[in-house]
Amino acid sequence: MSTTLHNKPIPALGRLWSMFGTGSWHPSTSTPKLKADDDDVDSRSPESPIQKPLLPAESLMGNVSAMIRIIWTFTKNDLFTFSLQCVLFGQALSRLPGSCLFQFMSQLLVNLDNQREPASVIEDSINKPWRPIPSGMITADQTRRLLLCLVPVYLALGYALGVWNIALLIVIAVFIYNDLGGSGELVVRDIVLGISYIIYQMGPLRIALGSGEYRADMAGDLVSPRGYAWAAMSGLLVVTTVPIQDIKDQEGDRQRANRKTMPLIIGDAATRYYLAVTIPFWAVVGTLFWGTPVWYAVPLVAYGLYISWRLLVKRNLVDDEASWRNWTRWQLLAYALPAVSALTE
Repeated sequence: MSTTLHNKPIPALGRLWSMFGTGSWHPSTSTPKLKADDDDVDSRSPESPIQKPLLPAESLMGNVSAMIRIIWTFTKNDLFTFSLQCVLFGQALSRLPGSCLFQFMSQLLVNLDNQREPASVIEDSINKPWRPIPSGMITADQTRRLLLCLVPVYLALGYALGVWNIALLIVIAVFIYNDLGGSGELVVRDIVLGISYIIYQMGPLRIALGSGEYRADMAGDLVSPRGYAWAAMSGLLVVTTVPIQDIKDQEGDRQRANRKTMPLIIGDAATRYYLAVTIPFWAVVGTLFWGTPVWYAVPLVAYGLYISWRLLVKRNLVDDEASWRNWTRWQLLAYALPAVSALTE
């Protein structure tokens, strides 16, 4: 395969693309398969059937388009359930591009490392078959190589934006959660998720405030004690309500031998009752913490109660997916509480 620009070969780019593998495609009526990129099969790569070459196009623009599509497919499921909330946590329009870029890179790092795990591929083949690896767009080993390229770029970006310590903590958290198997331990999983969410929020917030930039006249941390308190509360909000996504994923989670989620441990019904309490609880706590006006507080609490009702009454896969999506929208409303408070003071 040659990489071209205006019908002229570009050897250097061709060598760059080749590091991601150029396996041969085997058409089949079943799930597509790809011959191993190397003679030695990566021990971390799943044995499940996958995939065609990462960059199959014959032109530079075709390969760029393919890469954008792969990255979008890796991240689209978490854009509105993870990144947008963290960006909203730090609101300053002049620094919004930097906050958005850092947050998206953080999410991409998490998605690449998480979705390449053999157990994740098996789970995704049931719960999310459209994702890049189970759908055949990319192999687990190619994803690992993309991750090798991304980590130094991500750390350099964190340094350039003045949040290198946040970037380093995120890399460590991803390593603990995925590579050390923290995602398979219920208590460890929830603790890491809660702490990680706080860290993810502090990155965009520090970029937005400019507190990541060192200045000789800086009197201290620009993040107020109230800001840190809200970061901790929002982290607890995620830890105590995120099992709502496990309700819809139970079938795939059962295929992972070490998967320990709340529905699998305490049961589907008990998890639903637990969430029916915690979701409206945080709506009330958040509105009281920020002194939210009635016109915003009442709809937020009512929305939380509506999600609780859905969880208890509508118990099927389609409705569980809808309940999860409603929860992501409710999260966005909860994360807007500081802005509403500031605008109404």
